Formats: sequence, C-alpha cells, structure tokens
Amino acid sequence: AGKVEDAWKLFCSLDLKGVKPDGVTYNTMISGLCRKKLLQEADTLFRKMKEVGPLPDSGTYNTLIRAHLTDGDKTASAELINEMKSCGFAADASTFGLVTNMLHDGRLNKSFLDMLS
Repeated sequence: AGKVEDAWKLFCSLDLKGVKPDGVTYNTMISGLCRKKLLQEADTLFRKMKEVGPLPDSGTYNTLIRAHLTDGDKTASAELINEMKSCGFAADASTFGLVTNMLHDGRLNKSFLDMLS
C-alpha cells in the first residue's frame, strides 16, 4: 500500500478514536487523494468537511478545482469556482496558472478565466 492509502486508513480511524480532524488534516488528505487521482474520495471528504466542519478554506477549493480541471471535468470545476467565490475565497496563483495554460492549449475557453476574476 502507498502512503496515501495508509494515510486514508489512519484518517478513517480518527472518528473511532474520538479525534476530530482539523482543516490542515482534511486539506492534506484531500490533496493526497487528488494527487492519486482519487477524485470521488476527495469529493466525498470535501462534502463531509462541509457537513461536520471545519469548513473548507481557499486551499481546499483550489486543490479540488485544479484536480478536476486536470481530470477534464469542467462542470465540477465550474461549480467549485462558483461555490468558492460565494464563500468569499479567490483562486490562487497555481489555479490561475493552470487555467491560463489550459486556455492557451485550447482545452478551456475564456469563460473559465472570467469566472476566476
């Protein structure tokens, strides 16, 4: 098993041990799942975060937006961008860079860049 899988097992056992993960723990786990292309699991964890807290932050949103864009899921990315903005957060430099590169390569249209602004 890889490190992300081990981390996932440990994360899932926290509730059984009465430990409530903080935002850094959630973001670290979501980031690891996204790097392993386990987006369904990352999205599930994101929903849990919104339900039980702590609430997602700018880093959470940007990580998921980049992962879904890289995976080609423009719909999920657009929904996350709109939700992120409604929560008062903004795209970070890495997300802007990815969108700009994908726009340049013809993989996205200008509306995505407009959404981030």
